[in-house]
Amino acid sequence: MALPAVLGVPDSTLGIVLGAAWLVVLGVAVYQYASGNRSREQFYMVACMGSFWLAYSLLQVSSAVSGTVEIGVVSLAAGSFFVGVVAGLRWRERRRSDTENDVAV
Repeated sequence: MALPAVLGVPDSTLGIVLGAAWLVVLGVAVYQYASGNRSREQFYMVACMGSFWLAYSLLQVSSAVSGTVEIGVVSLAAGSFFVGVVAGLRWRERRRSDTENDVAV
């Protein structure tokens, strides 16, 4: 990655910072959805993007560890990626059903 090389920041440090930031974004999205301040469609969109970025960040962190910890971090990244795919499919399905309802009216 060119940005860390230019700034002199290791990939693992950047991954930790980005991972923490995306965990905060996902936490705020869950809170807003649970309190009724965010629609389900918006929640799925944020969950999709946040999960993909969290997976990327975890893969950056995995470069700094080894052994079973690395396997655990990579497994978390794979799980986060899977959650992003599912959230993206649900977001797409939700948008499609909203569009069909608009056309039917």
